[in-house]
Amino acid sequence: MFSKLGKIFILFFITVLLLNLYTMPILADNTDDNASYDIVIKGGTIYNPSTEHELLDYNIGIVDSKIERITKEDIQGKQEIDARGLVVSPGFIDLISYDPNYVGIRLKVLDGVTSNLAMHGGTEDAPSWYSVWGNNGVLTNYGASSFVTRLRWPIVGYGVDAEMTDSEDIEKLVQATRENIENGALGISFSLEYVPGIKYDELFALLELAEEYNMPTFYHLRYSDEERGLEGIKEVIELGKETGAIIHIMHINSTGGTFVMDEALDMVKQARDDGLDISSCFYPYDYWATYLGSTRFRAGWQERFKIDYEDLQIGGTDIRVTKDTFDHYRNKNSLVAAHGSLPESELIMLLKDPYTMIGSDTIIEPHYNNHPRGAGAYSRLFGRYVREQEVLSMMDAIKKVSYFPAKRMESAAPSMKFKGRIEVGADADITIFNPDTIIDKATVADTAAPSEGVEYVIINGIITKNQDGIVPDVAPGKPIMSYFVDDIEYNMPIEYSIKLNDEEKTVIHNAYEINGKIYLPIDATMDAINVSVDNSKAGLITIKDDIIIEIGHNAAHIGDENALLTEEPILYRGDSYIVADDLELILGKHFAIEQLDELLIFKEKKSERTSPIKISTKPAPPRAVEDAKVENSTWILALNTIAILILLYAGISFITKHNKGRFH
Repeated sequence: MFSKLGKIFILFFITVLLLNLYTMPILADNTDDNASYDIVIKGGTIYNPSTEHELLDYNIGIVDSKIERITKEDIQGKQEIDARGLVVSPGFIDLISYDPNYVGIRLKVLDGVTSNLAMHGGTEDAPSWYSVWGNNGVLTNYGASSFVTRLRWPIVGYGVDAEMTDSEDIEKLVQATRENIENGALGISFSLEYVPGIKYDELFALLELAEEYNMPTFYHLRYSDEERGLEGIKEVIELGKETGAIIHIMHINSTGGTFVMDEALDMVKQARDDGLDISSCFYPYDYWATYLGSTRFRAGWQERFKIDYEDLQIGGTDIRVTKDTFDHYRNKNSLVAAHGSLPESELIMLLKDPYTMIGSDTIIEPHYNNHPRGAGAYSRLFGRYVREQEVLSMMDAIKKVSYFPAKRMESAAPSMKFKGRIEVGADADITIFNPDTIIDKATVADTAAPSEGVEYVIINGIITKNQDGIVPDVAPGKPIMSYFVDDIEYNMPIEYSIKLNDEEKTVIHNAYEINGKIYLPIDATMDAINVSVDNSKAGLITIKDDIIIEIGHNAAHIGDENALLTEEPILYRGDSYIVADDLELILGKHFAIEQLDELLIFKEKKSERTSPIKISTKPAPPRAVEDAKVENSTWILALNTIAILILLYAGISFITKHNKGRFH
């Protein structure tokens, strides 16, 4: 047995050991900006489609509902996501979905969707629609267009063939649509194939309103068959050119371009080249689905769509329609999937087209009688066509599901200027998925089978889906409304001028003031002073061959020396930015720089500066701090270990000597 003194010594030794082990990580954490963010996404590959940057092993700091920082530095958050090996993408925006019912919207989130827009259909009563869904609480962001089909009901009735020929009736429709937009509705949607009674005069008047308010117009075109599909495309292109309205063709693969996709895309491209603001979307499937009671199944449908009875499958079942059961299901207005109705070769054309975007054209209803695209459109794009068939790149696919839809809606909805991007100041709507496993699982028989491979979904800074599934008791979705209602604070650009030697001033139109500092676009600034710049999409920026800076890192390498920038270069508003004050630091060897209010004057130096560059005397760059911290931690650990061993040896020797002769 040890003596009382020996026991005290052992207790003291254990206490010292535990304190050493416990305090070392705390010291390491305290050198960082500990828990400065609500959420931190660590690692992964960030895809920012607005600048085409692919940033490997960066970290994202989120505060409230915004992206606050994109950095190489180690940062901490109250919640942290390990995204190593995963793709970090802007949240997917489903441009042509429907009302966000409680069944379908969960499947959208599991498929990576963060914004669900009912632009195919929509509402005739925007205040009521937004109020109902706002009171219910929605997982995703939500919005709706002005639905012309319903807006015309009080005027001409429910008949789909009813034409509006009276000018007073047309004016009533225009006024109702105007009020709906002013109350928050996004654009105007037409279903010309399903409501063939909508004709030129009615369309022209509504498109004049759309042009006046700069609202996009959305079209389910008038014809879907090979013989007349291009007529539908020609109709909306001509209306767009006559009125100046924005044109968006919905699901062009199943309406307008079917069997003639090469010609359809050529027509759209030519209209764009002619100055028309026109776009199109599609869903990544080789079959369409719709209701048997619709005008699409009027006499002659087999010839028009090159399918027959046995190609029709009732959604949510294994049942195939036959000639004998067709009328039965048509009277029930059952939804059917039309197998073999869309050539996959045309889908490949759409996937490769640089301007098209994705829209699901479905949300799964509680009865599950839907097309599986409502549950799997986005995961199918990445799993089947990016990974398996390699039809398009990851970046191009991400553009089609996030940035392009956001850009399409910016003229109508101010909030869309902050979505579809991973930049400083953007909304924290983020989808994180595994590129090796993402895939759709929904089928015609099982339309509600959730997609796989989407690991996390963040909506307005709230983790809505994690690796366990939908997070309980959250409903972070916000309304996406027209600019008449949605008053969002927007950091407007300032005009900043640059003057080189005695040349005329160059005006930089997209400079910004952020947190009291002037940020200038790197490429435009260097171009104004005739300095070469290589702005790598991996984040490294090389200036004049011997200056290297990096997005999200405040260390600058100037020749053989290092300097510390006052702020990290950032991604912002579709460009790479640097603080104006830092230009003198990195370019002082080549220019004498004078800063006056909103003007920078650069005077080229005739010879290389012989005195050394003034290097910041502030602490080393954070990355160097991290390296030093690791090195110091190693030395501290070694010294502590040696000290503990010496203490242990001395203690044992003391106890042995003190107790000599006491054991027997």
